Amino acid sequence: MVHPRLSVNSLSSYSWTFEKELALWRDLGTGWAGVIGAKLGEDFDGGLTKLTTAGIRLSTVIAGGFDLAAPESWDASRAELHAMIDSVAEHGGWSLYITPGRTTFAPWGEVLDIFAAAAGPSADYARGKGVRLAFEPSMRPDVSFINTIRDAIDGAEASGLGIVVDFGNCWMERDFRETLLRAAPHVALVQVGDTVVGPVQGPGQPAASGRVPFGEGNLPLARMLKDVMDTGYAGPIELELPGHLGETEGYEPVIRRGVEKANLLFQELGL
Repeated sequence: MVHPRLSVNSLSSYSWTFEKELALWRDLGTGWAGVIGAKLGEDFDGGLTKLTTAGIRLSTVIAGGFDLAAPESWDASRAELHAMIDSVAEHGGWSLYITPGRTTFAPWGEVLDIFAAAAGPSADYARGKGVRLAFEPSMRPDVSFINTIRDAIDGAEASGLGIVVDFGNCWMERDFRETLLRAAPHVALVQVGDTVVGPVQGPGQPAASGRVPFGEGNLPLARMLKDVMDTGYAGPIELELPGHLGETEGYEPVIRRGVEKANLLFQELGL
């Protein structure tokens, strides 16, 4: 039986259709799943209905964010985001998240103010609907000017959004445990994966820092999960397994191995 807090995110099967993902999630017996909103297209609510009808609770929706350099586009982005929030609320979903957006090249604090002005009203709207709206700090500068959990705490306090803690983005964070405990009031979703730190194994294998199936890399996953437990976070813990092996070996075996290994570790830790 799959651990009751274990979720699988659609990024683990990025090129698949939602219908193909749903079939695998049902076969795995997972009680949670996270979806890429764009995969559902215009039938967003219909897709969520299929998910909940299958007995799978929505852990999160990955949604479009805001173009921080184009304030004239914010109303349209907000309207699209609020429609998703309405549907997530109707289906009893846990959360929805965006990335903060690329920098405008203003000083960092000014960019943070811009982000808060853009996303803050949507955070208020989501709260009123009982949905956690969050953002994911990322090391990718094309999608996020907020790169660390330390800076994400400032982002959460300024905007009212929660934080997505993704091991794939924050495993190198200085003082991981202490920073996570400081972020605890803002943590809206936890995503887990694994990474090869090195050395590179050879042709056809993930490069150093490349993501690999859960439990097949070098991260101290048990310690990191214990740190998550100590924050008091009680929501779904989501496998996010993008990377080289999924694209070459195939999504399904990578996801199945990840679910098996995560299931065992979650049980061992008493999550």
